[in-house]
Amino acid sequence: MGTLPDMRTARVLLIALAAIVPACGGETAPPEPCTDPAQATSVELADFVFRPDCLSADSGATIALDNTGDAPHTFTVEGTDVDVNVDAGSSGEADLGAVDPGTYTVTCTFHPQMVATLTVG
Repeated sequence: MGTLPDMRTARVLLIALAAIVPACGGETAPPEPCTDPAQATSVELADFVFRPDCLSADSGATIALDNTGDAPHTFTVEGTDVDVNVDAGSSGEADLGAVDPGTYTVTCTFHPQMVATLTVG
């Protein structure tokens, strides 16, 4: 069993950890709208980037996804149920039918450096 100072130190560390952990996850701030979104009916997922990375689509649209890279990627619209896994060299579709108008961050869950902004109108 530890000494009293060891228990106090452990308690302080536990409290500090509890304060930090919620900051690492959960809801993110709404994305800033990109300055000139391209009306997109298709998006390329390639070599760890989305092309275009500033896009817009009509509410209810379906966006064609084309993974031209050598790694699997996802097209994940944060705050929605849209989460499409696209294997390397494959295609897929993102159905925006249940996405409310607004501005969203799009990420690849495998490669967090892949980020795009989607404006649904």
